[in-house]
Amino acid sequence: MYRLFLSAIIILSVSSAIFAQGRVGSPYTRYGIGDINNSTLVRNNSMGGLSYTLPYNNNINFINPAGTNGIDSLTFLFDFGLNGGIRNYSTESPAYSQTKTDYQLSHILFGFQVKKWWKTGIGVMPYSNVGYSIKANDTLLNVSKDYLYAGTGGVNRVMWNNSFSPVKNFSVGINASFLFGKIYQSNAIDFDDDSGAYLNVIEQNIIRVNDFTFDAGLNYTININNKNAISIAGVYGYNSELNSLRNTVIYNTLSTGSSAVVDTIYQSEKEEGIISLPQKIGVGLGYNHENKFFMGVDYTIQDWSNSQFFGVTDTLSNGSYFSLGTEFTPAGINGNAYKYWQGVSYRAGVHFNETYFKLASGETPVSDFGISFGLGLPMKRSKTSFNISLELGQRGTLENNLIKENYAIFGVSFNLAEMWFVKSKFD
Repeated sequence: MYRLFLSAIIILSVSSAIFAQGRVGSPYTRYGIGDINNSTLVRNNSMGGLSYTLPYNNNINFINPAGTNGIDSLTFLFDFGLNGGIRNYSTESPAYSQTKTDYQLSHILFGFQVKKWWKTGIGVMPYSNVGYSIKANDTLLNVSKDYLYAGTGGVNRVMWNNSFSPVKNFSVGINASFLFGKIYQSNAIDFDDDSGAYLNVIEQNIIRVNDFTFDAGLNYTININNKNAISIAGVYGYNSELNSLRNTVIYNTLSTGSSAVVDTIYQSEKEEGIISLPQKIGVGLGYNHENKFFMGVDYTIQDWSNSQFFGVTDTLSNGSYFSLGTEFTPAGINGNAYKYWQGVSYRAGVHFNETYFKLASGETPVSDFGISFGLGLPMKRSKTSFNISLELGQRGTLENNLIKENYAIFGVSFNLAEMWFVKSKFD
């Protein structure tokens, strides 16, 4: 037990740096603290992001803090995953299209039972992603200039989850999360002039986030009869104000293309500020038949309109997320399969996300719609399994000169369910 726990701490420490690699890229990550990860677990993603009432099935569910309640007394769970995307970005005026790929380590999670009524887990995963490079051209007085915007990085999340079951069929949970990471931003005005008569203006920012936040959840199961049950869930995320530091430098270079600094206009180090996150409210409803068939729906809302980034309110609005998903396991999630395919979990889902971006003078919302599919592939004579997922969707629009993003996201995870405190009968 202690070896496994020590290994978990070491893996979490090492993986904190790895999550900064291969960030997801999208022009829409320019706003706020980037693209918020609603769900990064492969099983959830294959069901449209469905999370709040999802049955246990030897998988950790951190999205609803009450979701780790299903871990049994003899099982230690370890789950890690990867995802990668193929994304096509297009605009209507001017006509433009570009395809990019990305990848990242999506999560590393551990879960186990402390007491019969108390289950716990720790994990690390991305909280937000930033990765964009945007260029816009303008001509004034016969002088052409480019507006350049670029950003990389993001915020990671280390979680400690605790789920409690004070009475049968009811569980409550709380996540304590430490958010940390760096966001690099660069804004520039670059003149297309070789005479040196103009000065380019470049602004560079490094934002460091280090602070705690909390969210809580509950889940209640109503047994209609011995075959059918309904689950009701609720999730609440605290409206946190994250302490942050920002280094800023603004300087001029010659329009001849030289990178040499002509003059430093402004510079500051370790400027203290606040990045505010809105409260999150989510509800879920699920139907379970004989632990073989499950269907559920989640709805989440967040109000970003008053959120500030170092005192600045961006063009953000209410964000909402709707997901519908289903899972079918012929042998049942706790059953014994006579044939391999009977133990496979077949998953599908759909999601609709009204993102918190509202662009083009606040008139055009940026929506995200997608469908998803996936499989849970068990290993023979073991609780260990592999999960795979595929998401297909579209974010954004061509209206009002905005960007449309079509994407295909692939996910794979390895879920190890190790038995604790069971002695071998043979040496």
